[in-house]
Amino acid sequence: MIEQIHYTTTPKYNFPQIRENISLPKKFIELSLNSMSEIRERFFQPWIDLAGLQIERIEDQEDVIEVHGRGALPFVSSLEPIPDGSPVIAIDASSIKVGETENGVICAVRGAVVWSHRKRYRYLRIGPFPLHITEGNRREILSILGQYSPISSNFSLFLIEVQSRLCNALERWIQMMISSSVSDSIILWDGSLTSKLAGNYSDIITEILRKARNNSNVVLSFSKASTVRFLGRRITDLISKQRAPCLLEIDEQMLSISSRSLRLLGKIYVARLNDRGYTFRVDIDKALPKEIQIMAIRRLLGNELIFQGYPEALRLAHIFSTFTASDVIGIQRFIAREYGLKVVTWPSIRKALFGPFGTGGAGD
Repeated sequence: MIEQIHYTTTPKYNFPQIRENISLPKKFIELSLNSMSEIRERFFQPWIDLAGLQIERIEDQEDVIEVHGRGALPFVSSLEPIPDGSPVIAIDASSIKVGETENGVICAVRGAVVWSHRKRYRYLRIGPFPLHITEGNRREILSILGQYSPISSNFSLFLIEVQSRLCNALERWIQMMISSSVSDSIILWDGSLTSKLAGNYSDIITEILRKARNNSNVVLSFSKASTVRFLGRRITDLISKQRAPCLLEIDEQMLSISSRSLRLLGKIYVARLNDRGYTFRVDIDKALPKEIQIMAIRRLLGNELIFQGYPEALRLAHIFSTFTASDVIGIQRFIAREYGLKVVTWPSIRKALFGPFGTGGAGD
C-alpha cells in the first residue's frame, strides 16, 4: 500500500519570503528576451528527444576520486530519527534543447523548489526561460553569468556547455535565495558539493553554504552516481548490505584527487537510509562540526519521507524541474507564435547518405 502524499502549489504566504536582490532572474529574463529577439532567420526545427537532451550539470562530471587506507572506514549505525518538525527544502534545475535555428539552438531552463513540513509538500517552479544560444552570443551569455572561462571549440559541444552553465546559474541563484531566506531547515541539493569550474564559481558555492550556516540551516547534497572508489569498488557498494539506516564516513585525508581544479566543499558520507532502498553518496557542508552533520541526517530521517533510500522532497524537485514532452511542445508552440517562427525540418545529410545506418553525432 502506497502512502497518500499531499501535493499542493505554494501560496505566497506559505513560502519563505526572499530578502536578497533578484538580479539573476532579471538577467535571465533579459537574456531570454534579447536572445530570442535576435533570431534573424524566421525558421526553426523543433526537437522532442527527451532522453538525449536533458543536460547533465557540469559540476556533476567529476574525475575519479580514490580512497586510500588500510584500516576500516568509520561506520555509524545508530541513526535514531529526530522528529523535531524541521522543514525540509529541496532544490533542483534542468535544461533541455527545444529546437534548432540556422545559427544555433533554442533551449529552455527551469528550476523547482519543494517545501516539506510535517510530510506535507508544496512546490514552486521558476521558469521555463527560453534562450537562443549561438556562437555569436555565447561570450556575452557567459560574461553576464560571471562564468566566462575556456570552453570547447567544437560547435556542438560548446552549445551543450553553455546550456549546462545556464542551468547551473539558475540553480545556484535558487540555492542562494533559499539559504538566505529560511532558518533551522534541512536544505537538499542534487549532486555533490564539489566545484570544478574556473573563476569565482567555487566562491559562489562557498558563499551559499556560509549563508545557510548563518541561518542555522544544513545543506545535504545527494548524488545518484559517484566517482569515488575504494579499492576499485564504488563507495556506494560498501554498505549496500548493511542494516539501515546507517552511514559510512569518508575521511578527506584518505582521498586521492587527480584534478587540481576540483574542490571538495562537503564532507563525504555513504548513506543507506532504509532497508528497501538504494545507497547514496551524501555530501554535508564540511565547515559544520561532525556532530551537527550526523544530527542533520537524523533530523532528515525524522521529518521526511524516504522513498527507496532517497528523500521524497528531492525526488519531487527533480520531477517538477524536468521537462516532459508536453512541456516541450507547449514551449515550441509559444516560441513559434510569439516570435513568428516557421517550423521546418532541416535535411539530414547522414540519413540521406546512410539511410537507417546513419547513426552517430555531428562531426564524425
